[in-house]
Amino acid sequence: MAGTKTGVRDRILQTALPLFITQGFRATGIDRIIAESAVAKASFYRHFPSKDDLILACLERGHISHFAALKIAVEAVEVKSRPLSLFDALPDVSEATMRGDLLITATVEFGTAKPAIADVVAAARRQLREWFDALLTEAGYADMAETLSHEWLLLYEGAMIGALRETPAQAARWARANAERSLQQIQLKRLLSKTLPGT
Repeated sequence: MAGTKTGVRDRILQTALPLFITQGFRATGIDRIIAESAVAKASFYRHFPSKDDLILACLERGHISHFAALKIAVEAVEVKSRPLSLFDALPDVSEATMRGDLLITATVEFGTAKPAIADVVAAARRQLREWFDALLTEAGYADMAETLSHEWLLLYEGAMIGALRETPAQAARWARANAERSLQQIQLKRLLSKTLPGT
């Protein structure tokens, strides 16, 4: 029985995720998800008493999947290259996880109107920013990691949105170029401070 319940829940989530990504949360009705997942309405509501419960589960699953894939790709390269490799990994990871833009969709559609959803989005963004901070710190930018991690998060989210208009690869390249300029400016300032008196 437990296995059957798990299978039904997974089937609902696997059906809902791509619909939410392509159609949005508000535009995707429960009846459509029930029909396409081929589950009984009563069974659906046993697993997800409300649409918000389903949205929360999809946000959590989508983020976990996307973040795990991103970490695997980035942490496969040497430490000093990891901050910029984040943007190199985005095109493949974004396509593999259906662009991973559900957090942004939730922010656009709901803002803070639904506190439980806003909390999940905020927690996911915080996890990403803290990871960016760790990548930058380990790569030798500890003194600027907190500031840069906020900038990295904006560039990351911009690339995810840009991937809806451009190709994911092009959007990621533009984000990477901005991130690389930030690091080059820091490196130049460090070099000047060593070579020029009073800088």
